[in-house]
Order: sequence, then C-alpha cells, then structure tokens
Amino acid sequence: MNVLQSLSATRLNFIQDYNQTQQQYDVIIAISDDEQQWLSLPHGETIYQRKMYYAPHDKKGYFTQLPNARGTRIIVKQNLGDCELYLWLKDLSKLLSEANVLEAKHIALITNHADNVTVEACVRALLAHTQNMPNFKRDNKPCNAEIDIIGDYIESDFLEIIAKHKGNALARYLTILPTNYLTPAIYIEILANMAKTEGWGYTLYDKAQLQDMGAGAFSAVARASEVAGIVKLSYTPREFTNTIALVGKGICFDTGGVSLKQPQHMYGMNDDMMGSAVAVGSLLSLSILQVPFQVHCYLAITTNNIGANAFLPNEVITALNGKTIEIVDTDAEGRMVLSDALCLASQQKPDLLIDYATLTGAAVRALGTEYSAIFSNNYDWQHNLVKYGIKCAEKVWPFPMDKHYLEELKSDIADLKQCYVTGNADHILAAKFLQQFVGKEIRWLHMDLASCKHKGGLAPIPTEISGVGVWYTCELIEHFFA
Repeated sequence: MNVLQSLSATRLNFIQDYNQTQQQYDVIIAISDDEQQWLSLPHGETIYQRKMYYAPHDKKGYFTQLPNARGTRIIVKQNLGDCELYLWLKDLSKLLSEANVLEAKHIALITNHADNVTVEACVRALLAHTQNMPNFKRDNKPCNAEIDIIGDYIESDFLEIIAKHKGNALARYLTILPTNYLTPAIYIEILANMAKTEGWGYTLYDKAQLQDMGAGAFSAVARASEVAGIVKLSYTPREFTNTIALVGKGICFDTGGVSLKQPQHMYGMNDDMMGSAVAVGSLLSLSILQVPFQVHCYLAITTNNIGANAFLPNEVITALNGKTIEIVDTDAEGRMVLSDALCLASQQKPDLLIDYATLTGAAVRALGTEYSAIFSNNYDWQHNLVKYGIKCAEKVWPFPMDKHYLEELKSDIADLKQCYVTGNADHILAAKFLQQFVGKEIRWLHMDLASCKHKGGLAPIPTEISGVGVWYTCELIEHFFA
C-alpha cells in the first residue's frame, strides 16, 4: 500500500485576475469585511439581499447558491482579524461542509479583500476538506479538485501550509484505516516504504531483538501479537544544530487484553495507533520543511490481544532501563509500550523529546474533545505551550506533575505499579509513570490526545479523526529553537 500516493495535495492554481466566469466553479469562497464589497461578487446584489434578509447579524459567514445554470455554491467570510483562529476555522469548516466541497471539482478562492493570514487559513481548510480519506464504499467517488486562488499570491506562499497539511492528512489516513488494513505487519511495511521514498533512516527492532535487549514492558504487551516491533525513522539534514525525538503509541487494535474491554469501548480501537500516526505525520511535515534539526521518530507498533501468551495482571516485568513494573491492568498497555520506546529515545539524549498517545479516558473526561492534555518534566514553558496551541488551532492544556502523584504508583514487589486499580487522575498518573523512563536531563513533553476524535471535526478538519498534534509540533519546534 502506497499511502503517500493517496496524499497527493489538491491542485492549486494561482490567478491574478478574476474573469467573472463563475459558471466554471462548483464552489466559490470570497473574503470580505465590508458587506458592500459583496456587490462586486458574481450575483453580488442577490447575495447581499439574501444575507440582509436571512442572517443580518451573523458574523460567522454566509453560504448560499448562485442563481446560475451550474448552481454554484458561494461562501462569503470575513477576514480573521481579532477572532481566535480555532473558532474562525471551525465556522469556515461548517460552511465548507454545507457547501459539500468534497464533491466539488473546481473551486475558487477570491482574495481581493483578504489578508495573508486569512488566505493561508482558507487554504488550510480547503486542503483538509478536499483530502481523500479511506473509504471502501462501492459507490465512493474520490475528490479530484482544483482550487483557483485569485489574487496577488504565488505558490511559495503555501509550501508551509501544504507541508503541515500532508503531515496531518497522513496521520488521519493511517488512523482511519480499518483494523485489517493496518495490522502491525502492514504498518511496518508502509513505514519501510515511506522511509525509502522520503530518504529517511530506517531501523526495525523486532520482537526477538527487543526481548534480547531487555525491553520487557513492550515485550509483555507484544507477546500475544503475531507481529510487533519498534520502528525508528530518522531525518538527518547535512548540517544540524539540535536533535529532536518523537515517540508514538502504535497499538493497531486494543482488545484490552485479558482485562477485556466491553463491546461499546472496543469498537473503534483501530484508532489506538493515532499517537504513532501523529509522530510520523510530524516527521513528514518537518522533513518536507527541511528543518535544520535531526529528527528521530520511534513508533511502538503492536496489538493488545488476548490469547495463551497474553500478559496478565500481577506479573512483574523489567523495562529497558532496568526498572521493574507490577502489572495491574492489561488495558493500560499504552504506557507500557511507550516506556521502552522512551528509553530507546532517551539513549541518544535529544534536546527535545515529545511523545503522543491516545492514552487515557481521564484526559477526555477532564477536557472534553476540543483540547489535548499536555504534561512535562519542566513547568517553565507551560504558558508558551498553551500559546502555541492557540496560534495553530490545536489547543492544549497543561496538568500538574508534582512528585506526590508517584505515591499512588508505589508497589510492594516492584519499583512501581503500572497504574492505580481504581481512582482519579489516571491521565496524570500515566504521565508520571512515563516520566520514569525519560532521561532526567532531557526536556520532555507528553501529549495525551484527548482531541484525537471530535464529532463534526476539529477546527478545519472535517473528519471525526482529527490528526491533532502535527500542526502543534511544527509550531512548537519553530519557536522552541528560535
């Protein structure tokens, strides 16, 4: 399966003069702050009169259909201005869905009265809405759209948007794939092929190697998985000043193990590998952008199955760094596979280490699904971390990491318990657990992706699977090493 071929960007054309032949367009998006300027649009007087009659005070934008033979759908939206980017994109995304952009063949974005920031946000949303995602219906018709950007803009203006879009689209595409289309074996093969295409370094630590290395935490979860491994991908520019490590949870399906999930909680567990998809999507974006940093990506890929070899509560295993763990709940497998992957990543002492996981229901209960939870071994950058999320429209919120939380993970027979049997703050306890496997001198950020799924889509994203984390990672890295 060549996933990258499925992610070919929507074709963008750059046109300076609008020729008024609106008949060729299925959808038009026009940016204007002044409703009087609408009169210069195709059938502008009709649009203006409809707006004044049906929605005179609505500032979120307006959607209608032109009275032409094609039935062109038109959206008129104000510039971003002082509006929060997340809310502005959320409103635009709703309008794009109403206009059924996914089925459009020819789209126009009229930028005569738009500023650069607004145009880039529009392109971001349009790319997200016209991106094909896995669909196995017999009558599925893939989108094959062209977007005419009409105004004084050149293609290089959008290379950063396209790079981040491709990373997000990759994360969503992989996550949406059905269980039988993304087994660990298939996933590992996809990553090997991507490494060849992108020129990345590739290393696979398979089950036998990890067992021999002493990666007992990952190996315990992987015992009932036919194929499993930790894949390391590396982007290395000719010259670099810093090293970044990205780590992702790649549970291709999570039954809960012998601590079996109930059916309503097991359905949809093909998306439990989204942390790894966000990590590799971030790597793709950063390598397209040719950042001047070395980036290593560690993906812990397995299934969490039941079976004769499955790991059990009350086992004591030894992780790669020598710490012993008492197993409490086999459905808390994510922190197990991440612990050894974090140990591997820490061995190279990166300047920044980020891990991503759909880790706990506690994070969702604490925040809902429009924010992701973040945790760090340093409090000094929390304010900036929140600002980065606001700036890129992937919002995050920090949680405490005080030492006293470790009291809940004390074990009578091992260095620490995997988790607490029952109780609150599991998202914090999971983060404190993971911290035990990160080198103390390494600046570390853990993202518990509570906003990985949001009904109706997240900001510009039209699919419930959001791919959240790719834009955030690019924003963080741009400022962290500035």
